[in-house]
Amino acid sequence: MSEERVISHSDIEKAINSVKAIKDGPRALQLYMDICAKCGTCAEQCHVSKANPNRRTNPAARSDLIRKLYKQDGSILTKISGLLNGNNKSLSADDLQTWVRDFYECSGCRRCALYCPFGIDNSVITRKGRAIVHALGLSPKMMVQTQETSDKFGNDEGQTYKSFMNAVEFLESELEEEHGIPIKIPVDQEADILFVPASADLISFPETQMGSATFFHAAGLNWTMSSKAFDGANFGLFTGDDAHMKRKNKVLHDACLELKVKKLVIGECGHAYRIAKRIGGPFYWGNDIPYEVTNIFILAAEKLRKGAFKLDPGRNAEPVTYHDPCNFARSTGVIEEPRALLRACVTDFREMTPNRENNWCCGGGGGLAVMDGKEGVKKNEVTFMEYRMNVGGKMKLNQIKETGAKYVAAPCANCKRQIMQLMDYHKMDVKVGGVFDLFDKAVILDK
Repeated sequence: MSEERVISHSDIEKAINSVKAIKDGPRALQLYMDICAKCGTCAEQCHVSKANPNRRTNPAARSDLIRKLYKQDGSILTKISGLLNGNNKSLSADDLQTWVRDFYECSGCRRCALYCPFGIDNSVITRKGRAIVHALGLSPKMMVQTQETSDKFGNDEGQTYKSFMNAVEFLESELEEEHGIPIKIPVDQEADILFVPASADLISFPETQMGSATFFHAAGLNWTMSSKAFDGANFGLFTGDDAHMKRKNKVLHDACLELKVKKLVIGECGHAYRIAKRIGGPFYWGNDIPYEVTNIFILAAEKLRKGAFKLDPGRNAEPVTYHDPCNFARSTGVIEEPRALLRACVTDFREMTPNRENNWCCGGGGGLAVMDGKEGVKKNEVTFMEYRMNVGGKMKLNQIKETGAKYVAAPCANCKRQIMQLMDYHKMDVKVGGVFDLFDKAVILDK
């Protein structure tokens, strides 16, 4: 986490405003503060609590870090202000550091909401807790640095126009060498479709970007990318920073208007699609926006049904399993479309158990996947990396082992990174990539 520092008057004011906002905010969040019965159902369905069962990993107990303050009514401001003179027994500077640990142990996967008899979504409370520590400047360093990079460059990888165009040129040459025909990645052209992946697909997972380009080519679609808006990833969702989330989404919106597209197609990134479809789009920019927001899986499944391209699944003979990213399966309902594509691309598809909206989180959600190195969840405790490998990812590791698969299709940059590291850490001989990596191998193109 960030280095310990003295809590200032300005910091306290930000915290006060954040806590007060609960009572003035969405009714759903207010209900979550009031109706939890402490039945324990959420703990049974939480990948963290199942892997490391104790009181503080119980989602309801974690939410109580905020809930107990919320229920102090009018005295809450006095309680928080006590930080300044050190006489507050309800909340201390050390408590706030505990908030960082506990709210970043939760990946915001929303599985608890699926099983809670009252429909309580603890990820909403987690995000409020993260928003409070973020306003105090206590967010983990990698989260802050990723947002700063994104604000400066328009993408999380810090790519300039030149580096982006170099990457495009390189991928085009790789595609031509692989397929024997030119497959272009159009940039800054007026088109029907603006395609926006996570920027990590250009640098860390280029096979996914190549497969996406091959799909557009094979389906005969009129598409483009934008040199200004080629990153759908948005860490404002993870830190609770609504202003950043809207700034990042505006980059996509402006590009859609500039290039006069009819569709904004988000790539293999669940949280990018969730923000663009459920949070941004008409909810940010008005119902009269001139473009539709959709996802590459929805588009590809439609083209598959219409026979827009030919596939040879025999080119992917190894056993393949599919990881349902939380933001696809539970937050946006993208479930069957990637499966339809996978079944057409591989000969041996194996489901994890459980799967679809019941699937376990990979343990790297909520931005956790970027937190490596020596940064820890709390002073003198394990690092985020150790936590991800031994606690957050334990349920996913077991799922993958049980399938016997040799390839995990994980259509999300955070999920890919987490599961790749999980396989390496536990010495599993399993490859990890995207769905469109496999499409690129299976597709039959006219020469």
